[in-house]
Amino acid sequence: MEKFTVTCADGVPLKGILLLPESPKAMVQFNVGTASKKEFYLPFLEYLAENGYASCLWDYRGSGESAPENMRKCDFTFRDYGMKDMPAIKEFLQKRFPDLPLFFFGHSSGGQQVGMMPDLEGVKGMVGFAVSTGYLPHMPLGYRLQSAYFFFLFSPVSFLLTGYLRAKKFGIMEDLPKNVVKEWRRWCLRPTYLFDQKFFGKTVPTGHYAGMPFPIHIIWTPDDPISNERSVPSFWKNVHSEKGISFTKIDPKAVGNGEIGHFGFFKKKFRETLWPLGLAKLDEFLAGKGN
Repeated sequence: MEKFTVTCADGVPLKGILLLPESPKAMVQFNVGTASKKEFYLPFLEYLAENGYASCLWDYRGSGESAPENMRKCDFTFRDYGMKDMPAIKEFLQKRFPDLPLFFFGHSSGGQQVGMMPDLEGVKGMVGFAVSTGYLPHMPLGYRLQSAYFFFLFSPVSFLLTGYLRAKKFGIMEDLPKNVVKEWRRWCLRPTYLFDQKFFGKTVPTGHYAGMPFPIHIIWTPDDPISNERSVPSFWKNVHSEKGISFTKIDPKAVGNGEIGHFGFFKKKFRETLWPLGLAKLDEFLAGKGN
C-alpha cells in the first residue's frame, strides 16, 4: 500500500491509498459510497490486487481523511464528488500510470456521479454495485423511516449544534459537510433523483449521461433497501452508453450467506461467491469483451 495526496483544480486536497501488485495489468479507480469509511472496502481491493489490478481507494472532499480541520466552515456540495473529486483522481492515475488501462468501480454514489465528470477519455469500462436513485418512497417502509429520521431530524440537529453532520462519533458513517447532506436530501426527494428537471442541466451538469464512452455493468440485489427493483431501473433509464449497459441481479438465497443489502457485496464472507462477479467483468472489459 502507498498513501497519496491529490490536489483538485480548486485547491482541495484528497487523500487515499494505492494498492500496487508487482506487475499490474490495469488500474481501478474505486469510488466509494457516500460517507462510507474507505477502509471497509480494503479487503475487496486487496482481492483485485491479488488478481493483477492496481487499485486506488480514496476519500471525497469533506469526508474521512480528506476532511478539513474546520468542518463548520466547509461549503462543499454533493455534486463536487463527480464534478471535481473524481476528475482529480482520474488525472492523477493517468499521469502516474500512463501505460495501464483505467477502469472505474463504483459503489452507490461512486457510480452515480461518474457521468458528471467533464473528461472520460481513456476509461475502458465501469463496474458498479448498488448504483441507483435514492428516492425515499422506493425504499421499504422501515428503511424509509430511518432515512427520514436521518435527513429531517438527526442531520438538522447536528447542523444546529456543530455546523456539519457529526455522524462518525455515533458509529453511523463518516462526518459530512452540511451542504453535501442538504443536496443529497434534495435529490432523494425526487423520483428521478439528480435527473429531476429542477437539478439536471442546472445545478447538475448533463455531462456524459447521454453517451458514456465505455461499457458499464451494474450488480444489484433485491434485498437492498436503497438499490432495488424500483430504484435501479429508475436511474439507468436516464443513462446511455455507446458500448452498452448490462446488469447482474443477485439472488441472496443463491449465494447461501444471508443478507447482502446495500453494503454486503464488499464483505469478506462473499469473497468466493460475489467478488468473482466483479473481477470477471473487469477481465471481460480488459479483453475488449462483455456487454
